[in-house]
Amino acid sequence: MQKKNQTEELNVVFNKLIVDYKTLRLSLADIYNQSQNIRVLSFNSAIEAARAGQAGSGFKIISEEIRNISEKNDAGSQASNAVVDSIEKKMYDLIGIRTADVAFDIIDKIDRNLFERYCDVQAWATFGKIIDACSMPSEETYEKAQNVLERMVRIYEVYHDAILTDMNGIVICAGVRKELRGADLSNREWFKTVCAEKKIIYSDMYYSSSRKTWAVAYTCPVIGADGSMIGVLSTRFNWQYILNIVDESKVSPTGEICVINSEGTVIASRNRSDILKRNLSDTEAFHQLSSDIPYGFCYTKNAGSSFSVFGFAHTCGYNSYPGKNWSVIIREEY
Repeated sequence: MQKKNQTEELNVVFNKLIVDYKTLRLSLADIYNQSQNIRVLSFNSAIEAARAGQAGSGFKIISEEIRNISEKNDAGSQASNAVVDSIEKKMYDLIGIRTADVAFDIIDKIDRNLFERYCDVQAWATFGKIIDACSMPSEETYEKAQNVLERMVRIYEVYHDAILTDMNGIVICAGVRKELRGADLSNREWFKTVCAEKKIIYSDMYYSSSRKTWAVAYTCPVIGADGSMIGVLSTRFNWQYILNIVDESKVSPTGEICVINSEGTVIASRNRSDILKRNLSDTEAFHQLSSDIPYGFCYTKNAGSSFSVFGFAHTCGYNSYPGKNWSVIIREEY
């Protein structure tokens, strides 16, 4: 709660800074306009003084002094505008860096979470009862393995299910959907890929038609005592836990945050209707990410005096988990 309050206060500070900046811009513009009016007045006065001849000589001196003051004001305005231009860039940069930092913080939290899921399936595949079910198939070993998976899913709370198959793709047991036992999943891409590569694989985020929600599959070979592959263990991570990270991020209530895959498709957002339906591949932030710029920001000026800041960060992975080539893009408007 304290971090959230600090974030809200920081947004208030930025907004006040921008209001003060715009006020300063208007004041400088007003000073410049007044200076131009004085210059016109000086010019007209010089004309009238010339018409008056000798009688207007004193007024001519005053007119010239007024013009000199106007020119000095113009020079001061130009110098002030140069300073304000520099302040404007620094202000944009400050907001941009802060927005990029938030994007980095979010992708880092996602990577850490998914690293744990990456480790879970590999650890579970080494459990004795899981190996026994694959190497010594029987109703007894199946039941024990199923109890293990059921307990793991219940304890960890972040999984929709965990499925164990033999080398033919036949489901031996499942932690939740026990009715899957005996089903032939040999035609599933995750099964064919893990059998071919004989190493852990993990899917992009996808919509599960059976669960009617979003998920990520982590699949690992089960290795027997002789080092050969004897089965396949596959988990289904509940994507809601990533959406929770997005929902709790340090982004203003009016800001926008999107997690995108390598193709720019939105896979997480506070606006759920964007998920798997919106694509950001045409944005400047995505173009920079695609140009091997893993972290940064850009901004655009909108109609009127508002502007949008985009902060972005690409996955760096975490420890042995290399990541899925995902990124976070945040847009804040001021």
